[in-house]
Amino acid sequence: MVNKYLLLKEKHEKRINNFNMFFAFSKEQLKEGLKKLNTTEQEILSVFGGGFIKKTDKEKYIKMFKEINQEEKDLFKEEKVLFDAFIYELGNHEYAYSHEETDTLQSLGFENYEELNKEQKKVFEQAKEKYLNSQIW
Repeated sequence: MVNKYLLLKEKHEKRINNFNMFFAFSKEQLKEGLKKLNTTEQEILSVFGGGFIKKTDKEKYIKMFKEINQEEKDLFKEEKVLFDAFIYELGNHEYAYSHEETDTLQSLGFENYEELNKEQKKVFEQAKEKYLNSQIW
């Protein structure tokens, strides 16, 4: 059975990896990234997680993430996909150990549990139960 959530994550990862950007966590990495983009420090913007883009690519970057978020939102209308997403992200955020829901929900674009509608809450509770009662973690 195909996991549509994982396929979408893979598609988005490729799209992000192909975007004209770099990640730097030291001065040396910053220099390498500037060289890669053929630019200067004055011509870049800092984005999430140590990433940098050219200022001229800002609108393309914003557009890309709006499209990614919309694709996820559209796909999450399918209960099975939302369930699979919850299961995957519960594992990814070690819910079995932490019992902390916030990271899981935020990774899927939800601010908190209260933001979920009635059906989404039902699916989330089912996913948590299955996840905790399985051997997948």
